[in-house]
Amino acid sequence: MEKLKLYNWYGESFEAKLPETTNNLKDYKKQVENVFLRMKDEIKTRYNIDKDLFLRAKTKITDNLQRELNSHKIAYKNKLKVFKDSIRKLSYVDSLNDLLNYELKKLKLKKKQNKKYVDDFINSLKNSIDSLEDKLRNIEILKKKTNHSETEIAKVYCLFSTILTYTNNVNDKEFDLKKIDSYLSSYEKDLLNKLPDPSKYLKDLYIKIETRRLRLYNTREELKRKYDQTYLLNKQLYEQEKQNIILSANQRLIKIENEYNKKYEQATNEANEFKKQALLKVEDHKKQILEVENSNKLKIQKIFDKSSLARKQIKEKKKELYEQQKLSLQIKNYKDFYKFLQANETFVKDQVNINWSELENLNKQKALNDLEEITNKYISNATNSFIKIAYDNFFSAKNKLSINKEAKALYKSKYNELIANTYKEYSYESDYKNAVSSAHKNYAVDHSITRNKFLEEKIIAKHELDQIYVKSDQDKEKQLISEKLALIKKQYKDSLNELKDKLASKEISKQAYKNRLVEIKIVKKEAIYELKLSSKILRNKETLKTLFIREFAEQKINKKIFESKVNEAQKAIPIETSINVKRFSWLLGFLIPGACELIFFKQYIKGILMLLFTIVNYALFLPFILGQYTEKMKGIFGVIDLGASDHGDARYYLFGGVLSIILMSAMLIYFLISAISANRVAKALYYGCRPSQWSHSKRWLSTSGFPWMISIFGWVLMLFVVVSPVVTSVLLSFTNIGFNHIPPNRSVDWVGLEQWGRWWTLRESNLLGSVGNVLFWTVIWTFASTLIPIALGILVAILTNNPRIKGRKIFRIIFILPWAIPAFVTVGFIKTMFAAGETGYINTILFYLFHIQPKSWLNDISWTRALLIIVQTWIGYAWIFMLVTSNLQSIPKDIYEAGSVDGAKSRHLFWYLTLPQLLLSISPLLIALFVGSFNNFTTIFLFNNGGPAYAKPTPFGEGATDIIVSWVFKLSNPQGVQFPGNQAFGAALATLASMFSIGIALRGFIKSMSRKD
Repeated sequence: MEKLKLYNWYGESFEAKLPETTNNLKDYKKQVENVFLRMKDEIKTRYNIDKDLFLRAKTKITDNLQRELNSHKIAYKNKLKVFKDSIRKLSYVDSLNDLLNYELKKLKLKKKQNKKYVDDFINSLKNSIDSLEDKLRNIEILKKKTNHSETEIAKVYCLFSTILTYTNNVNDKEFDLKKIDSYLSSYEKDLLNKLPDPSKYLKDLYIKIETRRLRLYNTREELKRKYDQTYLLNKQLYEQEKQNIILSANQRLIKIENEYNKKYEQATNEANEFKKQALLKVEDHKKQILEVENSNKLKIQKIFDKSSLARKQIKEKKKELYEQQKLSLQIKNYKDFYKFLQANETFVKDQVNINWSELENLNKQKALNDLEEITNKYISNATNSFIKIAYDNFFSAKNKLSINKEAKALYKSKYNELIANTYKEYSYESDYKNAVSSAHKNYAVDHSITRNKFLEEKIIAKHELDQIYVKSDQDKEKQLISEKLALIKKQYKDSLNELKDKLASKEISKQAYKNRLVEIKIVKKEAIYELKLSSKILRNKETLKTLFIREFAEQKINKKIFESKVNEAQKAIPIETSINVKRFSWLLGFLIPGACELIFFKQYIKGILMLLFTIVNYALFLPFILGQYTEKMKGIFGVIDLGASDHGDARYYLFGGVLSIILMSAMLIYFLISAISANRVAKALYYGCRPSQWSHSKRWLSTSGFPWMISIFGWVLMLFVVVSPVVTSVLLSFTNIGFNHIPPNRSVDWVGLEQWGRWWTLRESNLLGSVGNVLFWTVIWTFASTLIPIALGILVAILTNNPRIKGRKIFRIIFILPWAIPAFVTVGFIKTMFAAGETGYINTILFYLFHIQPKSWLNDISWTRALLIIVQTWIGYAWIFMLVTSNLQSIPKDIYEAGSVDGAKSRHLFWYLTLPQLLLSISPLLIALFVGSFNNFTTIFLFNNGGPAYAKPTPFGEGATDIIVSWVFKLSNPQGVQFPGNQAFGAALATLASMFSIGIALRGFIKSMSRKD
């Protein structure tokens, strides 16, 4: 059987210091439980790793499957496309006329290519360095070649054109040219007259062309036949291979999943079997174990009693121990004072001779009194200012507080050392206390060294300043400093003017000017710093000015070193515990968060903070949830009948119920987190791991826990500002609030899914027609008011980011002005511009310039919709412009240079480098813009309140520019459309719209994140 082992946070095992303490039945069973739980933890960790690997493999296989299917589909389509392209290319063989037209087009294209070749050849000759003779000779050769080619093309074109003309105008195939003489040009007639027998020649040529056409026609028909024969076979083969690919991928997934599930099941069974066998073994040896346990009880109890008595005696002398350490450090401060004076003999001529060995033999209090008397006498007779400055600082209140702090650390070191000796025989608490004692001692020493270092630096700096003021040298040195500072400024100004002159004369570029300007500023800064170091006044003032910050920083490092040593001891040294609080910690941690930390884990600061928040929960939140503090809200019970029994306002009851649900959920989350945390610490304690100290929690709060802490306020705000209205809206959709049920005068009841079923009951009133009208415009509005500002913003950003444009900063300021002006001001101004009659600016301008009669713009559906999109574009493009501008400036220039080197043009750089980079970085914000446009109530309402009305209005009052949210507002408004439950029906519509926009946003965010991954 295996004896009990302890484990630290690193998983290292330790044997018990006193073996007799583990030779009992309880510890043998505890060891079995420990090993079993560690096996379970290891299995769980391995399972999570394997599951993560499986999910990664699944994603990889799924992606590969999609790629394989796409490749397979493309191969199938390409196989069919070969036949289709071959058949399509032979489309001109249906008739002789089609073939002749095809050949004539080819000849025209060939002639055009010849002309382009000649133009390119002439341009190349112009730019070449050949002699005039060579150029003329090359031109002559080109003329001969071109003339010959042109002649051949014209001859063939003439023959084909003549045959085409004859077949179009004459029914026979005798090719009697007299019949088409009026259709032929003079060139064609001359060319045909040169032939020995034009009719015979054309007839033979016609036969050759027709023979060729028939051959090509047969080829096309053969291809069609093959395509028809193989189409079904290829499709069946494609489907079969597709299913095989899918089946193969699914088999691989099932195999991998079965492997990791089987491995997990096997490991779990092995752990359970181990526990079963180990417990059986303990049970078999129960009698022997109990005999050994009884024989060791007296010895163990004797050691424990002796140790407990020693600790009691040490605790009784705690105060005396602290006073002794305090006196020792006060005596040491006097010693440091006189040692410092001896070390600075140049400043102090009169030294005091003190017999320190004699003082050490005296009582510490008497030695301190003697030192105080000697020092007071010495200071009263001293005429040297250095001695007085040193005395004032060594015996200042601040220095005395620091000495008390060091005394407390040394007292803790000595106390822990004494306590450690009492545990030496039987517990690892001895090692831990020794480690803590050493950490306290080192911290006290480091603190003292740092304190004395900065104290001496402060005294010397003050003395030097005092000497300067006594000798009246400060005016002379200040004058010298002013002269040197003026010289530095003059040199800086001269360098700056010289640099500006070089830029004005274009000797250097603008970028070189900026780089040089940075260098000049650095030189000026370094010169001023050197001046400070060379000046006694400035140097000492700077020393005194920064001394507190530097000392604080160094002492902070000492504190962190001390905390890291204690934390390391806590992690590396195990602890013996005889109680198992795992199950109890769950219950206590859930009911009273913070109690486990105070009672069992000795985490006092963390426990007190948690307990305070627990009191807040029980004293403030829980009574509100149960309906206390206000009569208008009955807490969570208010949602039962919405105040009908109390004749209360249903709105308050519902909102109070929603707040209560949110608060109760937050409380449950806090209590569950507390219970889980307490259980984890209890489990670790059961293994032998020491609970962490507050310094460890503090470090977590300042590092990885910092984002969580600063997010808490945002989460709380989001709960009350976002979640509570959404939940209230959803709950309202299950009531009959609205016409005839408007609180506070009327009661509101729960009606279940009645409002969600009104789609069917209101169909006879043309509800579906109203929904269709609103949805149609909502889709147009969402895409137009999003895509147009995005396109315009990107275009303007790219134009103003072009380095060839001068005054880009001014243009950027101009382009962001629409965003700087409040949206309601812009909407109101444009609405006034297009007002009906002579009051509208646009109507007035059009009348005076073009004598166009005033038009009612906002009563025309098409114009109103167009103007709304223009207004939203004007308001929204500036935000996109700023967003894209910042992202454009963050794109590395190297990729553009690499693209240009590879031969990419400006349009290629935009489509393949700039745009993908932009979309990758701003895609989440663009998704938010889509959702914002979908729910943009403000612009619609302010511009024309959703109007104008349709020519054939419906009972539900939707306007031609109403989107879903503005229509819901009209349905829910008491002054709007009235029918039973109209506000609840509006809430149901709003819920549907929210679900749609949230779904679109989530899908977009997930896709954008997957692209980033």
